[in-house]
Amino acid sequence: MKKKNFKFIICALCSAVLMFSSCNEWLDITSDQEVIGEDAFASTKGYRSALTGVYKIVASEALYGQELTWGLKASLAWNYKYGNAIPKYRNALAAVLNGEEEIHQDAQTKAMAENIWKKSYNAIANINNLLQEIEKCNDTFEYDWEKDMIMAEARGLRALLHFELLQLFVPAPVTGYTGTAIPYVTTYPDLAPSRKSLDECLKLVIEDLEYAQETLAPIDIDEMRNKSNFVSGTTRLDDMDYVLFQGVGNIQPDGGKRDNAMSEGGFFAFRGFRFNYWSATGMLARVYSYMRNFEKAEDYADTIIEWVRPNQFNLYKKNPKATNPNAIDGKRRPEPILAFWNDKVCEDYTTEVGSIYHQMVELSYLFEGDETADYRYTVLYNPDNFRYRVWDGQDAAFSANSTIQKYSNPLIPVLELPEIYFIKAECQAQAGLFTDAAATLKQVRDARACTQPVSTPDMDSFMEKMVNEAERDFLTRGTTFTFLKKLNWPTMYDGTPTRQAIPESWYVLPIPDSETVNY
Repeated sequence: MKKKNFKFIICALCSAVLMFSSCNEWLDITSDQEVIGEDAFASTKGYRSALTGVYKIVASEALYGQELTWGLKASLAWNYKYGNAIPKYRNALAAVLNGEEEIHQDAQTKAMAENIWKKSYNAIANINNLLQEIEKCNDTFEYDWEKDMIMAEARGLRALLHFELLQLFVPAPVTGYTGTAIPYVTTYPDLAPSRKSLDECLKLVIEDLEYAQETLAPIDIDEMRNKSNFVSGTTRLDDMDYVLFQGVGNIQPDGGKRDNAMSEGGFFAFRGFRFNYWSATGMLARVYSYMRNFEKAEDYADTIIEWVRPNQFNLYKKNPKATNPNAIDGKRRPEPILAFWNDKVCEDYTTEVGSIYHQMVELSYLFEGDETADYRYTVLYNPDNFRYRVWDGQDAAFSANSTIQKYSNPLIPVLELPEIYFIKAECQAQAGLFTDAAATLKQVRDARACTQPVSTPDMDSFMEKMVNEAERDFLTRGTTFTFLKKLNWPTMYDGTPTRQAIPESWYVLPIPDSETVNY
């Protein structure tokens, strides 16, 4: 096999090793899997290292480890009080509060936007290099389906990153915009990529996602789930949560297992959170909803919802007492359809916000009347420090072996099951099925201990109710900003009864002045 200098991924891996030095079972590369140096692809296991390197980039603070979740995107969704927002996020909020005409043009917001842009394209460059090398590889992989899995997973991540950039830097299709968008980069190196139109970019996103979904269906369902899906200590094959979401032992060619111990999970552990068949399917629902193609969005949403049942994907229905914060799972496993992993995300959050930053806006107006029974308000909101129990770690004295501490705290949810229900409900409403749409919303509300009946007799009342539910469910998760952008929604909940009116330009971050993709 041709050997090639893998400079960029190795740099990413080396820096990531310092950031993720603790127990990252599904991201760590064990000693026999590390391929560091110029001959990164001299062994087929080098492709595992390369893909792992991409995951560590996207889980970093510049992307989903902060800015694309609880950092910039949550701030732009008015989740935090202006006076208690981290200072670098305040200028963006102040522009609207002061009635300024130019939005997101301050130096700090532009710098954050440029960093997201550069880091995303850095990850895309790593993906494209990996894809070009693995396509040429004729060596034998450990499993006959492994090469296809890595290629599909990489293309799914490429679609995700390009789509995230579209959501941040380009007007949404609902506005009627069809002009120039961003570069959609599919080759390595491409030092001067041209910007494509919004329609061209969305078409390429869908092509990558469809490839990922079609390729991963037999791998994730037949190989990963059906052959290795067992309950510890038994021969049953029905506990998807245990295998895909806590760790799966490497699979033998005959379908048997080696060892179910976490230490033996290696590259395949926690595949239920990585970019898999369900991630690709859910992303297709999200993208088509963004494009306002309700027929296709509903088809993909239905595919996900059909998997909702015990021990598979399901809405988190636990309602722990607020008096025991260590029992609260703010990541709501197993709702994430796609999530990245960073052992230090809680620690980084705590360090960044300190004792005064990121205090929530007043939430009582978002949960009025009987809605105060909603555990998103009664449990996830912490009145002691005015913050939300999603990114806070557990008390230091609490057992390090707890399921929440081991499996939920390091998670960075990127696409979650409630969004799929909201997509499904809007599709039903668009078809005039308002009773059905209300029933779909009610499934999420029931899981949150809501008691007030849902009534959506017309499109306007449905949209108001869905937006209200989405803003509750996505608090501090970063999803609110892009969810409302696809609707071009004119207001955001800001802790007041009247909500904050925002200009259309609020939803579009500035493309870096250089328009240069930095590799």
